[in-house]
Amino acid sequence: MKPRLIALFVLILVFVVWWQPLHLGTVEVTITEGAHAREIVDYLAQNSVVRDTDEFLFWLRISGKEKSLKSGTYELLRYRNPLYVIHRLSRGGKSDIIVTIPEGLTVYETAEILHSNGLIEKDTFLELCANEHFVENLGIPSSHLEGYLFPDTYAFSPMQSDSDIIMTIVRNTHKHIEDMNVPRDSMHWIITLASLVEKEAKVAEERPIIAKIFLNRLATRRPMESCATILYALKQQNYEKFRSKKRLLERDLNLVSPYNTYLHYGLPPGPICSPGKQSIDAVLHPADVDYLYFVAKGDGRHHFSRTFREHAAAKERYSGTR
Repeated sequence: MKPRLIALFVLILVFVVWWQPLHLGTVEVTITEGAHAREIVDYLAQNSVVRDTDEFLFWLRISGKEKSLKSGTYELLRYRNPLYVIHRLSRGGKSDIIVTIPEGLTVYETAEILHSNGLIEKDTFLELCANEHFVENLGIPSSHLEGYLFPDTYAFSPMQSDSDIIMTIVRNTHKHIEDMNVPRDSMHWIITLASLVEKEAKVAEERPIIAKIFLNRLATRRPMESCATILYALKQQNYEKFRSKKRLLERDLNLVSPYNTYLHYGLPPGPICSPGKQSIDAVLHPADVDYLYFVAKGDGRHHFSRTFREHAAAKERYSGTR
């Protein structure tokens, strides 16, 4: 082989090895907030991400991204070329903890999920959710974040603080509320009613019907009589004792609480859970029905009635609690 061809081959080989080396595995690294470039490079070298710190700093200066490296948790290939590492660190770390918050959870239940994923200190999180000044600054028309932690799938970094996580969730809440054209001046009322729909309806097509039943009760000055509000009140009093309670006893209907919608007319003081998009939409676009009552059939669906006599017969038939 001619010397010129050999030199060209060696040059290509060196370039390929430098640009796309053999896969030597990955390593997880966490770049802390406020770390300087030299500290970051030394840390990356210690974790087998960077081969030569001086070479890396040279390319960092050439790229003009010395002050653009972002904190976060990254999964990086070992001993990859400097430009790859610089590109990844300047884009920001990919959040490596994915959390799904289902529809119908209370603030306490949401805190349990986030805590189990190692993201928050539960007591701190709950204190923030009940901090009126903090809640007001988030643009929520309530003294508490109950109902306003929108159910969705989120990606969080372990470096985010409890307040950062709450703000991320509430920003998503505002986005969905705006997308659904929820009137700001009646947002709390709508979210509160939607939370009742969320807890009572198990089947999507029944949500607009149940929303209309509650609206019909409000219009005729009848009690809402939502068992879900009493279950919420019981858990407020003693969550561990009542966390798995599903059915009410007759004496529970006399529970002294502003959330007892058997004793008090109108909606409860605030949401009893965070409703999902379908339940909010059901309140905004209720069904055109004149039902006043519903009773669970036991299969997730409900029997709907117009008169109390029909309702009583349905209760006896399905052994419901409504």
